Amino acid sequence: MQTFSTLARQFEERTISAASLLRSAREQAERSVDLNALAFADWEGAQATAQQCDAARAAGQALGPLHGLPLSIKDLYPVRGMPMHAGTRAALPAGTLDQALLVSRLRKAGAVIFGKTNMHEIALGSTGENSWTGDVKNPFDTLRQAGGSSSGAGVAVATGVGVASIGSDTGGSVRIPANFCGVTGFKPSHGAIPLDGALHLSWTCDHAGPLAASVADCALLFEVMAARSLAVTRTARAPRLGVPTAWLNGRLAPAVRAHFERTLERLTRAGAQLVDVATPLLPQAARCFTTIVQAEAAWTHRAALLQGGAGFSPSVLAPLQSGRQIAATDYIDALRMRAAIAAELDAVLAGCDALLLPTSAVVAPLRGQLHVEVESGPMTVREAVLGQTLPFSLVGVPALSIPTGLVDALPVSLQAVGARGADAALLGLGQWLETQVGQRLQPPARP
Repeated sequence: MQTFSTLARQFEERTISAASLLRSAREQAERSVDLNALAFADWEGAQATAQQCDAARAAGQALGPLHGLPLSIKDLYPVRGMPMHAGTRAALPAGTLDQALLVSRLRKAGAVIFGKTNMHEIALGSTGENSWTGDVKNPFDTLRQAGGSSSGAGVAVATGVGVASIGSDTGGSVRIPANFCGVTGFKPSHGAIPLDGALHLSWTCDHAGPLAASVADCALLFEVMAARSLAVTRTARAPRLGVPTAWLNGRLAPAVRAHFERTLERLTRAGAQLVDVATPLLPQAARCFTTIVQAEAAWTHRAALLQGGAGFSPSVLAPLQSGRQIAATDYIDALRMRAAIAAELDAVLAGCDALLLPTSAVVAPLRGQLHVEVESGPMTVREAVLGQTLPFSLVGVPALSIPTGLVDALPVSLQAVGARGADAALLGLGQWLETQVGQRLQPPARP
């Protein structure tokens, strides 16, 4: 994985070109085809675009911030000239745009969009296992989950199939594959990146976000997609960081706990002030989230469900059918609880620069695995993985996943959660955290 700053220097030195970068992405895609990262690729069309980028650079024309960089897009965003299936065989709702607004912004900034990435069916899951398109496999161990639902995006970035990828995050779908694949993932504040044209799972919780090699790369991609300048700067002082100790008690696998504690010790030595924060409502987040997401997903896919749900796999059809049965009073109760959790987190984040916790309670589980062991005993994979990330999608605050090392030869990450709307501050802090505890992880070489 190369960062944008490294690539910019190589462009300046003329040691690379847009065409050579794309060629490298294609070679990596062919080398890692068994990992199943890509749902669709238009290499010829992308090559023509890359050649245009190189000609513009040679002519001294004004260049966009992403000029010539090859990117992939999760297969729930429409991309002009490419099919969209969202990992399902069911009929999708009619879209309003032939290209998502964020994709148009990326292209306008000079990005070379070469393909779509595989995903958990309709984004309703966190494992990357898909009975229609095949499982996306973890690049560190193909027997393990790549995470979801932006599974292919995480694998693509980790293996060099392009320099970055765009995912979506309803309950952790950017941060979980970023964690399991050893890359950086950023979920911004709710609504910061427009979702015009995207296939919704839950409009209350849906976010768009980038996966890339570094925090700085995620920041630039965010600026382009959000159409705003953040003026991100590294924090000028040692930060005050909150740790939800009581909530984490019993939730983590012992090896992940030990790694997290070592990470906190390193941050303390770097001057960070760590404070224990109380979050008594967080245990309510998972139930609240499930009610909202299932109800809204069932509404989004109501036409297909009214026709019997043909084309949805059983594991996705079941929660959609459950969503159709949720009473309006239960949905409203969940929205009211969401507001209470949001108020609690807003108050906590007003007193510190960010919350810190592991992105996942466990390392990537085996594909097909349903339960894992944590400090308190057996826990479902869904709770151990999604439970660490969903509260922050639920309430719409920004969250960043930074790889910090390996446990049992598998990536683990630190999750930093910022105050609502404070995306620039969190990205600035993220660059400091990356400097102190971040690690650039590389999967085993493909044959």
